[in-house]
Amino acid sequence: MQLVDRGTIFDATAAPANRRFCSFTSALVLSDGRILVSFRAGSSKDSADENIIIRMSADEGKTWETVYENMETVIDGVPGCWRSAGMTELEPGRIVAEWCWFDRSEPERPLANPETQGTLPSRVFVMESLDAGRTWIKSREVPTKPFEGIATTGPILKLANGDLAVQYEAWKAYDDPAPGEHHAIIRISADGGYTFEPDVIVAHDDDARIFYWDQRLDVAPDTGEVIALLWSHDRDLQQDINVHVATGTPDGKTWSEPADAGFAGQISSPLCLGDGKVLAAWVHRHNPATLRAVLSNDFGRTWDAEDALVFYESGSGQESGMAGKREFADYWEDMARWSFGHAEPARLPNGDVFIAFYGGNPEAMSMYWVRIAL
Repeated sequence: MQLVDRGTIFDATAAPANRRFCSFTSALVLSDGRILVSFRAGSSKDSADENIIIRMSADEGKTWETVYENMETVIDGVPGCWRSAGMTELEPGRIVAEWCWFDRSEPERPLANPETQGTLPSRVFVMESLDAGRTWIKSREVPTKPFEGIATTGPILKLANGDLAVQYEAWKAYDDPAPGEHHAIIRISADGGYTFEPDVIVAHDDDARIFYWDQRLDVAPDTGEVIALLWSHDRDLQQDINVHVATGTPDGKTWSEPADAGFAGQISSPLCLGDGKVLAAWVHRHNPATLRAVLSNDFGRTWDAEDALVFYESGSGQESGMAGKREFADYWEDMARWSFGHAEPARLPNGDVFIAFYGGNPEAMSMYWVRIAL
């Protein structure tokens, strides 16, 4: 792998105060070569004024224009905010996305309850665009009950048989005092996201000791197999453990037990390249705090972590919470401090890999991109 180019998608340092902190990336290379990147922007990393911005580049990242922003945030009379919009091209000119909305009717409430660690009420919607993200239509809600504490974790997957899979994670309700269990989930639709089959559990620990957070999934272009990379946390050890990997059948309904991927990190986003090869864009918050790309040649069974390519250095040293054991409640505060992450890869027409991510400092966090030749 070789880093061949880099640039800025959105300069938050020059943005209005309510768009100064960016995160929750989705990167999509359209069939005609144009690049779309969606991200949330708000006045802080956890703010009631956050909303989605979608930017496009028609020249492989050299220049960018905003094609969409300011989605209506009031739903059924309830004020809220949009936190993510994971995009997928189903066919040339037709994009489908899963949009995640949070209830902000009490704007002073943080995303996670400081007493219980439960999260605000949320809803997930499937929307479509027929004009490269400039307008969005056909909003329909994804049923997520009986689970609470829902957050989407990436774009809708187009499975090998044409079904769509919405990916999300479930935690617990805001005021729930119970210890809580975590599930990584997909909901499969055979009719384009209008009706859904019962939930499929991608990863879950029945003992509620290991949490498989922030799943990131992709589909192999040749075999249709699905791979999930999972930020993994051991509640008894009070610290993160190595990233874990699980694999699913082409229909998305049967999953392997998560296995240690062999490298330490948090959110890791896979990009299937075919013939068993997978690239992961990976968050490494320990010193030195970096974003890295790593390759697997056997569909995630092993990873060449020693030859990982560093494509972003924060310069801030080891980030908050990475020095050792950490109280579980403190992780929510750490997330509000972390200054980079959410790296999302996509394949360019010539085979290079485009990765979008956020980075910055306590004053502003902007959106950036890099290009990697394989």
